[in-house]
Amino acid sequence: MRGGRQSSDVMEQAQQIMNDAGTGETNPAVTGGEMIPQDAQAGEIPGQRTRFLSMQERKQATELLMAGHSVSSIAKVLERSIPTISRVKKEVLKGKSWNEKRSKKRKSKFDNPETIAMMTQHWDEADGELTYEKIAELLGCSTSTAWAFVRKQEW
Repeated sequence: MRGGRQSSDVMEQAQQIMNDAGTGETNPAVTGGEMIPQDAQAGEIPGQRTRFLSMQERKQATELLMAGHSVSSIAKVLERSIPTISRVKKEVLKGKSWNEKRSKKRKSKFDNPETIAMMTQHWDEADGELTYEKIAELLGCSTSTAWAFVRKQEW
């Protein structure tokens, strides 16, 4: 049975990577044990997965990918979905390091100078008759977003 042996190899290599990192602790995702890593975040419930990969999981996945293991075997060992590990692989192929920040800054209508200029013009022309519904219609957003926009502009 080829798949079973490959998964075993991945588990052994993942455990070795953790030991090489100097943690010296057992990761339940790798060993199948119940031990909780010492670096678990405060407030984390034992045995419960977080929504995002931890830095350690991301590092493990990257190192196992670099060692030539398949995405599916890594996903099985880390107890994560195949698409999650595929995203890590895509980042590795793009040259992104495992420890780079992952958050993206969203562009906001609030910061667009043209939108602000347009709304300022409407605000001045309306002479106090501009409602949140009308602002939402002009911005193409919900009333609550229009309210937040007005609040940010301190009008």
